[in-house]
Amino acid sequence: MIKPLLYTYLAMVIGVLIMDFRHLKQAAPINRWLSYGIIVLGIGIWFYVTTLNKTVFVSVWMSHVIQRLLPMP
Repeated sequence: MIKPLLYTYLAMVIGVLIMDFRHLKQAAPINRWLSYGIIVLGIGIWFYVTTLNKTVFVSVWMSHVIQRLLPMP
């Protein structure tokens, strides 16, 4: 169910890059870098969700790190 949505997202990102490439080129550098950063972050999440067999939850990983730093009774 979720994989078709992820492939649709990737197709939309490619569509945005093709249609807005000229506009992103003319934008201010900070806007251009923010736009590219959001797109890269979205593609990174897409790869993470579609390629890993085992899901790693960030909150669980953070709790393991925090437990080492906090005193436990």
